[in-house]
Amino acid sequence: MFCQSGGLVKKLSLILLPFLIALFVPFSSPVFGNDQTIIPMEQEQRAPVIAELLSEEDAINPGRAFWVGVRLKMAKGWDTYWVNPGDSGFPTQVNWNLPEGFKVGPLHWPYPEKFSQETLTAYGYTDSVVLLAEIIPPKNLKIGEEIKISAEVSWLACNESCVPGNADVTLTLPVKAHPPEFNEIVALYFNDARDLLPKPLHKEEGIVKAKAAQDKIVIEFDSAPGKLFEIVEAFFFPEEGLIDHQAPQTLKKRGEGFTLDLELAEAVIPPSLKGVLLVTEKGSDIKRAIIIDTTLDHPSGTAGKINAGLASFWVALGLAFVGGLILNVMPCVLPVIALKIFSFVKMAGEKRSLIFKQGAVFSLGVILSFWILAGLLLLLRAYGEGVGWGFQLQEPIFVVILASVLFLLGLSLFGVFEMGTSLISLGQPSKSKSSPLLSSFWSGVLATLVATPCTGPLLGPALGFAMTLPTFLNLAIFTSMGIGMAFPYLLFSAFPKLVRFLPKPGNWLIVFKQLMGFLMMGTVVWLVWVFGAQTDNMAIFALLVSFVVLALGAWIFGSFAGPMKKRATRRVATVLAITVMAFGVGFGVYTAKIHKALYTPTTSSQVNEKVGWEAYDPDRVQELREQGTPVFIDFTAKWCLICQTNKMALHSKESERAFAAAGIVRMEADWTRRDPVITKQLQELGRSGVPVYVLYPGDPNADPIILPQTLTSSVVVNAIIQVTDKSFANTH
Repeated sequence: MFCQSGGLVKKLSLILLPFLIALFVPFSSPVFGNDQTIIPMEQEQRAPVIAELLSEEDAINPGRAFWVGVRLKMAKGWDTYWVNPGDSGFPTQVNWNLPEGFKVGPLHWPYPEKFSQETLTAYGYTDSVVLLAEIIPPKNLKIGEEIKISAEVSWLACNESCVPGNADVTLTLPVKAHPPEFNEIVALYFNDARDLLPKPLHKEEGIVKAKAAQDKIVIEFDSAPGKLFEIVEAFFFPEEGLIDHQAPQTLKKRGEGFTLDLELAEAVIPPSLKGVLLVTEKGSDIKRAIIIDTTLDHPSGTAGKINAGLASFWVALGLAFVGGLILNVMPCVLPVIALKIFSFVKMAGEKRSLIFKQGAVFSLGVILSFWILAGLLLLLRAYGEGVGWGFQLQEPIFVVILASVLFLLGLSLFGVFEMGTSLISLGQPSKSKSSPLLSSFWSGVLATLVATPCTGPLLGPALGFAMTLPTFLNLAIFTSMGIGMAFPYLLFSAFPKLVRFLPKPGNWLIVFKQLMGFLMMGTVVWLVWVFGAQTDNMAIFALLVSFVVLALGAWIFGSFAGPMKKRATRRVATVLAITVMAFGVGFGVYTAKIHKALYTPTTSSQVNEKVGWEAYDPDRVQELREQGTPVFIDFTAKWCLICQTNKMALHSKESERAFAAAGIVRMEADWTRRDPVITKQLQELGRSGVPVYVLYPGDPNADPIILPQTLTSSVVVNAIIQVTDKSFANTH
């Protein structure tokens, strides 16, 4: 039933399967006319799934609705998915191709089966299934004409592996004036399918209600006297993924009815509950499927929790916007932003429309990049890859590429070469054929890439909260961050007069440009330091060699590909420069790839040479707390500049003395390279990135204290006082 794959590529492929189905060889189904050829249930088949389009009537009457069914016949051991596939897969899809004037209703799904394996739970069908749909023909059909009805059906079939498939199914029926006749064999399939369709519960049969209670939903079923026998089994299939599919559903009998407890998968309680309740009566193998579509009753405490959750969402949205603003002045992104300001200065005398376009396109690059990064993060997390914000800098290959780009930017600012209206021009006006708008767009993309590790003081909580929300609300948080980061440039674009307050162009721009080059090179040095923490000294040496090769290529381009040279010289120099620079970047990437393969991921046993600090070990934390010893954990990373800034507060004399006097064991959880142990703990703390500072009291049952993301010595000391209830006035 499940696609068993341990690698990330296989997991991501499951997400992309609907888009890849067209690339696979479809399993064709027969074309049926009046004499419909049915695939026997006992027939052996080689394909995992065979699809066919059936009609229980042999003709069409003008204006009279009739039913058709898409039948999927699965080979032995193969399954397909329900409208909500559960933890994996995707539902069968039917795209109709009907003649003009024909209308089709929604698909009617028989209730599914539950499939569980290891850590996955899915909902689907075995053997065969018929998905019913009602078609309404127009009234102006001509008697005697042939009507062709077709549909494209796509599915995912799973056994020990998962295989996508699709088929174009077709059905041709004549238009007749007299009532149509039923095909007996097809009618049997339709009757069986209708018996399995969920049906609403009428008031005379009983009442179904649902209410929210803390982190779960309780379905209350009260049967009318004598309508149902004792219920021995009950299971709820949600139409949306709002409950934890793996968690058991607890059935509690009461009087003529029962309650069924469902554990929520998300922190936000939904306003309504929609799905199928499947019940089995005592002494009967017949299952009854009941349609559930009801609003949730919220007790006062839960309602308060929901209101608080919504309030928290708006607060998180505001914090994300402010955090996006803060990113503009963070050290890791300041070089790129400074260059964008430089371009605004140069455009001070340009047309208003040009300034607006430059700022708007730059903002588009920022916001679109946030969407892409957020979408990638959500996909990875949804399919079991525990990662957090800033995760791209945990990858040495990405660090090499980013450092190479910034190194080239620095060389350009020093005047070694010019790239016109490419990425390095960052929106500067150009008379070349290539559009400067593209440069502004890519400068926004670059600013976002280097900004993500700098999750400012207000950004971390918003990101952590976003990870607990549904996808739509999650993307809203990231959109707010992108708008916040792009806001200053939108402001300059909307009100070009503000640009006049910037300094006038002059010779000082050359000096300013070169100073920005030093700032850019400083960022490169930081990235080399991050790369060194992920690899070793030999890898750093190889990366520096690749920078020398890059510089050589840039020098060739700047010296011999300028507009003052002959055309033939420019062409040869351009090809040679690109070749040399590509070799330089390729050598750096190859080095990162080799050392990544040789690198052994750090776990809880990672080595930490800091005096007085231990490497993070969750078992060690639990052991110390059971002994009554408090523990302080610094979740950090080399690529997190805020983390490095906070080291001054953590290692100040005041903090060191307070830690020692309170007998607190200090641990460092280094997330520079991906570490599943650290990632899991961050998720349990409701965080998706670093820095995170946690102080665990000696009492193993006490809740941990999470410190702010911006530390001072007083903040650390006060937290220690709160945990130990001691004064450290004499330790200052």
